[in-house]
Amino acid sequence: MNEVIASILDAEKKAEEIVKNAAEKAKAIRANADGDGEKIKNGAVAVFKVHRTSSLRDAEKAAEGEYLAVFNEGKTKADEIAESVSTKFDSFADEVVKGITG
Repeated sequence: MNEVIASILDAEKKAEEIVKNAAEKAKAIRANADGDGEKIKNGAVAVFKVHRTSSLRDAEKAAEGEYLAVFNEGKTKADEIAESVSTKFDSFADEVVKGITG
């Protein structure tokens, strides 16, 4: 009977050690996970910043391209109008002079 009691007590002691060791391992794992989580978060933030910077550069290039296209279209139209007006200017000036001088 004493052997059975001793065996039960020994099993309880081993179970307590297993629970204690498991709790310590869980605490270490949790601490490592917190550190790993922070590293992952910081890495994600850094990647986001790189993508954001790249996206901004791409957007600026696209906007500049669109601006130049609109600007060049407007310049072409302005040049066409100036050309059209310049050929008619002399005849209008003659008409004004004739109107004034009679």
